[in-house]
Amino acid sequence: MSKTQRYVTLALAAGVIFLIVAQEAVALPIPSLDEMAGDWIPIKDVANPPAVHNFNQMLVVDRDLTSIFCHPGGLYPWRRGYPVVQLWIDGQKYPATETRWYAYRVLRRNPDCGGVAVETDTRMINEQRGVLCRIMVSNSGQAARKAEVALRVPGSLQADGVGASNSTQRANVVSVVRPSRKPDRVAAEGTEVCWKWTVELPPGSTKELGFVAGDGPQEKAANTDAQASNWAGHFDAVMADCKRVWGQRWADAFTPGNAHFSGNMPVLATTDPALARNYYMGVLTMLILERTQFPVSSRSFITSGERRDGTQYYWDASMQATAWALLEPAGMKATLRRWLVQNARSGEVIYITGTKGYDARHHDTITGYAFNAFTIFKTADEYLRVTGDHKFLDEKLEDGKTVLDHLDAFATDYETLSKGPHDLANYGENRNLLECAPAYIHCVPSLNAQNVWMLRRAAQWHASHGEAARAKQLRDRSAAILPAAIGLYKPGAGVWNAYHMDGSLVELRHCVDFIYVGDALCNDLTATQRAEMVAFVKRELFMRDWMRAMSQQDAAAARSDRPDHGPMGAYDGWIPLTVATMWRLGDPQGAYDFYRRTAVVTKEGPFAQAREFYGPNRKQHDAPVRVAMRQGCMKECISGGAFADIVINTFFGFSPSIDGTSLVGEPQMARPFEGSLTELRFRGRLYQLKTSKSGITITPDRPGNSEQL
Repeated sequence: MSKTQRYVTLALAAGVIFLIVAQEAVALPIPSLDEMAGDWIPIKDVANPPAVHNFNQMLVVDRDLTSIFCHPGGLYPWRRGYPVVQLWIDGQKYPATETRWYAYRVLRRNPDCGGVAVETDTRMINEQRGVLCRIMVSNSGQAARKAEVALRVPGSLQADGVGASNSTQRANVVSVVRPSRKPDRVAAEGTEVCWKWTVELPPGSTKELGFVAGDGPQEKAANTDAQASNWAGHFDAVMADCKRVWGQRWADAFTPGNAHFSGNMPVLATTDPALARNYYMGVLTMLILERTQFPVSSRSFITSGERRDGTQYYWDASMQATAWALLEPAGMKATLRRWLVQNARSGEVIYITGTKGYDARHHDTITGYAFNAFTIFKTADEYLRVTGDHKFLDEKLEDGKTVLDHLDAFATDYETLSKGPHDLANYGENRNLLECAPAYIHCVPSLNAQNVWMLRRAAQWHASHGEAARAKQLRDRSAAILPAAIGLYKPGAGVWNAYHMDGSLVELRHCVDFIYVGDALCNDLTATQRAEMVAFVKRELFMRDWMRAMSQQDAAAARSDRPDHGPMGAYDGWIPLTVATMWRLGDPQGAYDFYRRTAVVTKEGPFAQAREFYGPNRKQHDAPVRVAMRQGCMKECISGGAFADIVINTFFGFSPSIDGTSLVGEPQMARPFEGSLTELRFRGRLYQLKTSKSGITITPDRPGNSEQL
């Protein structure tokens, strides 16, 4: 299918999406968006209510039936943005008792609002500052029912005697709220506009109402009102279009030569529903956080929707690097041009609202995240290997240095950091590392191990570039620092130590060392060390449905209760990264089994910043799990794309060598599942990877077009 073809119709059927292109239907064997929806969840069990995204902004629903948090440009800390629309039934307000997440909408309901049931459906208009809410009032009883339904909106009555205008919610911004159906009565009551309908409900019947909300600059108030009026006048069609646009984007993501992305994701076929659920939810989490309005690339992926517009954390985004390189290689390359010139020692984020600028100062110590250097390096490495775009190595960036120059600089950045015992690099204080783990400071194993890996990988890139002397220098440096990194292991325990700058050796029982030391030094560890590390994770971190980032036996556990990095939950990205390392350390079955178990958490919705254990049994193996909000945890996080990454690069082994001669690592290793990946692009061709008793079978399919990189 070429990119010049136009999609005419999108039809959704059970389990299959059909694209009708030039009168020819092409079936995509992927779950429908409705099949990807969450379950109905009691609102009392929800800490972080579900959200809706429209590829520009997001909203989060509140605990009533109609109000929302929506503040274009940055929702956190929680701000309304739009005036609060409150629903009244016969003079009473009612809470939502249950909620259900979909990619394109959020449902809320209460089955007993004074004898009638109410369900609401909240959506956002694609790439516009507009919100829709459909209200369905039902009578499930045996007798006819009459109800007075009212909507109250802060604001002033507009000249037509229907719409409500609000200019007090935000400075220099006008919000307009309009009903989708003409009210029976309208009244201006103090600072509110009230719309009322008398609804006749025969037994078993449902009546629908609704409203739209939009906003814009004060000087364009007339345009905002005209737009809201148009949405209200075509309410059903606009509601349907919200789903259509989302369905189109979902189909595009898996279609080679689609009209939107510069690449595509592979299609997973498997007999394992839990594997499929996590894979497709990983991709869907990426699409939720796609943004089309930023100048770096019109197909960008932000970290979380609540943050300031255009916020990308290097660390989070690095975790979905394989999927990023497959789905959107052109946008990834444009983003890497910005990332690679940044100072790894300053800051934690980049704002893709600008296309130029970087910090050229020398920082003797790390002032931002200590993980920046290797996460930027890894993301660039993944792009280069997955796309085969080796010409990028020679491209001169904004600072006049080449991409290869920057890879070399990141790999050797540790050399000018202050040193602790055994010349281990000092990576700073808690604010530079895990932020909530007081002992995880200074000469930590994760980053000293990653220095070894970066030096080795940079050497490979130099060797491929014909620079044998520089490659040897880097290999020699990696060999020199390896013993000190390995020396941080605690024999018999499966955990690692850190040296503090006062010379004390401190035990750490955290997943971050398992992940990053195991990733970097897998082939340097003994069989005993690998087995002990896996045993530690299974014994102290894995729970029934989720994991603990920090063991409850860590000395700092009582002082580290943050959902993402502490003992009462885990950052969502830790799960696939831990599973990937466990697989490499020699326990693919255990890794796969745990990955499958976590699929149950997606009944609440997509992958988030963190999930926490809650309730009186939160310390037990079978503790219930939910999306966390406390201590600033965000609703969704781009690291959730790692749940798709691991399927591609670990379970199916897709890890192209630098020279491109090897597509899959350990292709002869038997896999603990049955399945195939199709439409997998590598260097201009599409491949199929299929599991069998003898490992992975690789079948070239056909040429695969992608946007010029």
